[in-house]
Amino acid sequence: MGIRSLSQSIGCGQRTCTLRSATGSGAAMTEKRRPCKRCGKNRAERFFVSSRGRVCVTCRKQRTRQAARNQRLADTYDLQVGEYEQMVAAQGGGCAICGRQPKYRLDIDHDHKLAAVLEADHPPPLAVRMSIRGLLCKPCNRRLLPAARDNIGTLQAAIRYLASPPALEVLHARP
Repeated sequence: MGIRSLSQSIGCGQRTCTLRSATGSGAAMTEKRRPCKRCGKNRAERFFVSSRGRVCVTCRKQRTRQAARNQRLADTYDLQVGEYEQMVAAQGGGCAICGRQPKYRLDIDHDHKLAAVLEADHPPPLAVRMSIRGLLCKPCNRRLLPAARDNIGTLQAAIRYLASPPALEVLHARP
């Protein structure tokens, strides 16, 4: 028996196999499908945990991921479920510094020095919550502020530098 005839007799293992089955009927072998109660998509049986499952694996993972994120926000920043979304809405949906609206979630920026001072009188999550400044995109939170060392004077000097670069006076002074 050759390889081709062997694969035809047992099927190829794909989701819908149009190869002939062992009986030679030629009917396509298809998977059972049913709707997910959460997303409403008509999914194949393999997308459910069991034959009695009502929510597809994709929706289960999404729900687990969201629950873990909500727990991390509560443990780290003492934020309740809807407070992050309220902060996003209050900032117009974008970064508090540059205004960009990235596709990813904005970082929660907080003042580390203030949080350290507040921890003397408050539990750590509450101290961090009281030191939250806003939501920033990754470049502003992970590059701009650390480069300026959260120093207002450095950022004001950068604004003055960008508004009137000193090299322009020297290079344009030639007759």
